[in-house]
Amino acid sequence: MDAAAKQLGPIAQIRISFLYTLVIVTDYQETESILQVRHADFDRAEANARFFRQLLPTGQISQITGPMWKHHRRIIGPAMTSKHLSLTTPRANEAVMNLIELFKLKASKAGGRSFESEGDMTSATMDAICGMAFGSSWHILGGIKEQIQMLESAPTGHLGDAVFRTTRPDIADATWYIFEAVPITVPFPAIIDFFTSLSPTYRRHSRTVRSYLKSRLDESREKIKAIGSEAAMDLVDNTLDMMVARESRAEDWMPDNEMIDEVLQYLVAGTETSGATLTWFLKYMTNSPSIQRKLRDHIIARKPQLQDRQPTFEDLNAATLPYLEAVVYETLRLSRTAGGYAREAKKDVTVLGHRIPKGTTVVFTTATGTEDLSTPTAAPYLPNAAPAGTDALIRQTEALADVRYDPSAARKIGYWAAGTGHLFDPERWMTSKGEFDPYAGPSMPFGLGQRGCFGKNLAVLEMRLFMAQLSLAFFFGPVPETMNSTEFFETVANHPRQSYIRPMSWECAEAQAQVLA
Repeated sequence: MDAAAKQLGPIAQIRISFLYTLVIVTDYQETESILQVRHADFDRAEANARFFRQLLPTGQISQITGPMWKHHRRIIGPAMTSKHLSLTTPRANEAVMNLIELFKLKASKAGGRSFESEGDMTSATMDAICGMAFGSSWHILGGIKEQIQMLESAPTGHLGDAVFRTTRPDIADATWYIFEAVPITVPFPAIIDFFTSLSPTYRRHSRTVRSYLKSRLDESREKIKAIGSEAAMDLVDNTLDMMVARESRAEDWMPDNEMIDEVLQYLVAGTETSGATLTWFLKYMTNSPSIQRKLRDHIIARKPQLQDRQPTFEDLNAATLPYLEAVVYETLRLSRTAGGYAREAKKDVTVLGHRIPKGTTVVFTTATGTEDLSTPTAAPYLPNAAPAGTDALIRQTEALADVRYDPSAARKIGYWAAGTGHLFDPERWMTSKGEFDPYAGPSMPFGLGQRGCFGKNLAVLEMRLFMAQLSLAFFFGPVPETMNSTEFFETVANHPRQSYIRPMSWECAEAQAQVLA
């Protein structure tokens, strides 16, 4: 998508196969208009929804907007409220503390060598999400710690890294197996889905996961029946109990298969994308010692009590810890965990002066978050007036004004400074008064509008909890260049190919030397 925009401009038509054509839009203001305003014209793309139907036949992510989607959104919606997230924060904190203990153990066994972190980040976010979903986790990190404790030292890999070979509980492996089978990067997902459904291994793992979720659903119903639905609404500290309590009050009944699909979506969506984003965060910290130091100093200055206890939901917000929020949003912007979003035209429409027929898939790339004043994402709209210089993006934006959906609409966000779009710089989100500014420049990590990421509030909470506590616990030392590639691979999310870290105490001599350098 990015290459097509660079060559063809802010709106481009790409033929994927002889049967399938899509349109790519890279103008941020038109993207904003389509996703936030033009709900009558565009809906979630059927082609994208189809990717997930084998795994989640009735989940929100597999549905276009309609009565079932609205019903599902209504019953699980309270899981994203501040009240519920506050109640479930202690469960996520348990996973963060276990991760910190695991990193300390691995660092001691590694003896100064680097080790891969993405598997641990994925396990940690899975433990956090399971705790928030069920009230108790799958203890993935605890099992990994037990295995590593039995090692005298870790073997050395071909890059000189410390290698830790561990296993996860069967339920975690089964969940991950069926999620990784989602055919997100293949040209004919329906065909792949068909053959996947015939695989004995896939069917065994799917039965394992769904049987487990059915048993947890039955347990939750017994619990809510015992304490009463009215009392449960005030007492529940996990998402499944909250959904069952609402159901028991006859507010929003949902068949078992649909309830299981929503809980499974909650699990896998909160694990894959958050785990990948936090892995990128560790890479950025490893390469930014001054930002590490500033973040830690900021948290200690604003919330010194967090050196002695874990944070609550109320501790972590943009007003109280603006620089932490800036680090969160800068990580989301630059990591581009989601490469883009797709919508389908529900009728014949016009986009940037071009007629788009009904049924066409329109894609919006998150590359707009990395464009800056001197580097537009797309090739010039006016071929004979190629923008150049430090105001190239402004002139590109102005050139499109007359063909936008609302030509009179002003740009709501700022521009990133020339030459900075691909740099990790949380300061870009800070005002001169030291406040966090969410409108400082373009970034679209959760999409926009009614079909934007449903779990945004949960994802941001995870980012804040993990980033704050990891920053207080560790200095992430530099790793060799051979372990520091910024190349990535794509599944449902963008993952770094290398995720090596070298965590150490802030008090150790190496950390002190790096901080003072």
